[in-house]
Amino acid sequence: MSFEEIGTENAYKVLAPRPTIIVTTVNKKGEVNAAPFSFTMPVSMDPPLIAFASVTSHDTYKNIEEVNEFVVNIPKEDILNKLWITGEKFPYGVNEIEKAGLTSKPSKKVSPPGIEECIACIECKVHWIKNAGDHNIIVGEALNVNAQENSLKGGNLDVEKLKPVLHVGGVNFVVGDHLRKVE
Repeated sequence: MSFEEIGTENAYKVLAPRPTIIVTTVNKKGEVNAAPFSFTMPVSMDPPLIAFASVTSHDTYKNIEEVNEFVVNIPKEDILNKLWITGEKFPYGVNEIEKAGLTSKPSKKVSPPGIEECIACIECKVHWIKNAGDHNIIVGEALNVNAQENSLKGGNLDVEKLKPVLHVGGVNFVVGDHLRKVE
């Protein structure tokens, strides 16, 4: 097997597919924002911390700086086209959940809503934010987690039933519905 140099600018591309989330936020006026992200990961179990990366010009980032709260929503295949709509450029203050034809659901511990059509919602308060090149890393502590009934199987997300989406790049996604076990 031979390897070829593909350039360091492509490092993130070989780390694909990546989990895709929709982050919901509100600004000080209570206006809702929703946007998809695939630069995301869990970073700690105790305390429960979730991280994602955003550019500082993004409405999501601006709202998080104002309110220090966000919700990580885990989408599934049947809302993939609606997920894409939440990533469109709308004027600041426009509710992307409504524009995408999705349904807001009240959160219990934070002011931003969750998304009803998603597999799960993780309500977070900002733990810290740090600069990381052309993005900032936002780490939030999970204050409340709720998921669709029967979404777990054997303690893990039932990917075969729920079909979460993974981002490859651009408009390309993979549906994570094929479970393989190490033997």
